[in-house]
Amino acid sequence: MAWLMKSKLMLNFISVALSLFTTILIVVLLLLIIGKNPVEIFSLVLSEIFGSGYGIGQVLFKATPLIICGCGIAVCFHASLFNIGAEGQLNAGSFAIALSAYYFGFLPFPILIICCTLAGFIVSGIFGLIPALIKIKKDVSEVITTIMLNFIILALINYFLVEFFAVKATMRTEKINDDDFLFKLSDYIPFFQGSSVNASFFIALAISVIFYLLIYKTTFGYKLRAVGFNQTASKYIGINTGKILLLSFFIGAGITSLVGLNYIFGYKGYYELGFSNNLGFTAIAVSLLAKNNPIGIILSSLLFAILDYGGLSVNQLVPKEIMLLIQGIIILSLLSIDKAVKIYFERKGMA
Repeated sequence: MAWLMKSKLMLNFISVALSLFTTILIVVLLLLIIGKNPVEIFSLVLSEIFGSGYGIGQVLFKATPLIICGCGIAVCFHASLFNIGAEGQLNAGSFAIALSAYYFGFLPFPILIICCTLAGFIVSGIFGLIPALIKIKKDVSEVITTIMLNFIILALINYFLVEFFAVKATMRTEKINDDDFLFKLSDYIPFFQGSSVNASFFIALAISVIFYLLIYKTTFGYKLRAVGFNQTASKYIGINTGKILLLSFFIGAGITSLVGLNYIFGYKGYYELGFSNNLGFTAIAVSLLAKNNPIGIILSSLLFAILDYGGLSVNQLVPKEIMLLIQGIIILSLLSIDKAVKIYFERKGMA
């Protein structure tokens, strides 16, 4: 068993490394075709990001919600559930967090943030249970139901925000108390002066570690991965597959709500419609690149954050959309190379 785990780890490492290398080669060729100097482009990106504490801080800030959301999606992936609804789920939970933070702002901060976290988790988790129940009862693909729920959730938020909770002439909720903000790293480390990275980055790291232990070191995690590997066999060994599917969707969707901690408690102080900017979809790519490993999600989130922030720095030379292109190439190359690597090692009798 230990040999099999090491073999799988090696295959995953080779697949990811080759996909990143292939992506770099393709991007270099594309830049040369359009008459741009790849060395100049990459040098500018690296200097803008790693040349100052502000650049590094902004990368950490952008990586924080990706780590959180990626971990939530990874839980579903381990159960072979393709959750496309993280965008709607994280917005629902963040909306609940913002309202709770404002209306219960009289509570002491430790109690307030716990209450807000629970409120957001439960709301997002409930929206995760809906496609899970439909899949269990009617065997309808969760891909379809979660995609459709994205539109329903965002429409509901839009209605309640505009009709009841929005500040006049805006698309945002009331701002929380200034005393209820999470501390920024720049408050204690001058190196990050000006950047938005805050305490929620450490919350994201803690979530990653906790989810790694949950998935790989607990009985629930074993059952989760067993169901993902083979539902029929899992039933025969006594695993309640329906319960595991419900729990995985509830936990996975619920944790996406904590993205709101970064934006509401650490940055703006309110919920704003459209704040996620398709974060839930980007997190799918983050989780896939990390092979759904919560520790690997930290690294892949940093990579995607670098691409996101780097797109702003190269906008003067090439369209910032070039970074979106890189993200797409990474995923496509990973999917194709992963299959090729598995076939190669199977033929060699090493997988």
